[in-house]
Amino acid sequence: MVVKLDLNGISDSFASMLADLATVVIRNEITVTQIPSPKGIAPEAIAISAEINHETASDHGISRLVFCRDTSMPEGWHSEFRVIGYAKSPVELEMAKDDYSAALPWEWLKDTLQSQGAKFGHAAGTTTTVISTGHGELISQPQHAELEIRASWAPLSLDLAAHLQGWLELLALISGLPPKDNEVKRIS
Repeated sequence: MVVKLDLNGISDSFASMLADLATVVIRNEITVTQIPSPKGIAPEAIAISAEINHETASDHGISRLVFCRDTSMPEGWHSEFRVIGYAKSPVELEMAKDDYSAALPWEWLKDTLQSQGAKFGHAAGTTTTVISTGHGELISQPQHAELEIRASWAPLSLDLAAHLQGWLELLALISGLPPKDNEVKRIS
């Protein structure tokens, strides 16, 4: 499966960069669709939703990724381009209770982008772990937890496909999917 985008209303130069997103091969466990871009985020933007399929995974991770262009180079962007992402997934309760786990998504983001060859700078973001406990009529509901990451960065190369591929791998990681090549990488 590959990404199909409607690039109407996007400048030719930005559309040529975004066209490379169609080369990204999507894992069977993930469904990717174009969604309306948030209003006012940038003069030009394309938004993509990625979801872990219910049929192939027990966890249901979701994600949004927006590729933005603003030739006025807004403060903090350090570029006319910015990638903005949001992802969350249920996680095991014990993982959510581990203080170290809150930092994992940020490290995974950097690792997955780098492993796909995405060049980036000026990264910013937050990670959040939420533990929910039922009360009152929901007292019988077991505690559950979610891991969330909000991030943005400036792409330093015109290869936006690498950024999408890295983001999809991040979604797979936080959702507990095995590595796409089913190999465990050895750290040297």
